Amino acid sequence: MKKTLKIISTLALILFGVLWVSSKLNFMNEFNSIDIRNILVLIYLFTSLKYFQIEVKDKNAEIQELKLKLVKQNKSQIK
Repeated sequence: MKKTLKIISTLALILFGVLWVSSKLNFMNEFNSIDIRNILVLIYLFTSLKYFQIEVKDKNAEIQELKLKLVKQNKSQIK
């Protein structure tokens, strides 16, 4: 899921850049509109947000696991 979100956000960003450059060079005008670029920006923002939410969730889970291991290790050293 994380990899898919990262790929989608990267593609949206690249497509936005291509459309922006083509609008400045008057190239591919039939596919180039401000609405499409705005939709690509929204897709990028949404997928990046979801990606980083999942990333933070995974890191928090790993931190909790490491804390539990540390507590168990400290208890075994005390005995």
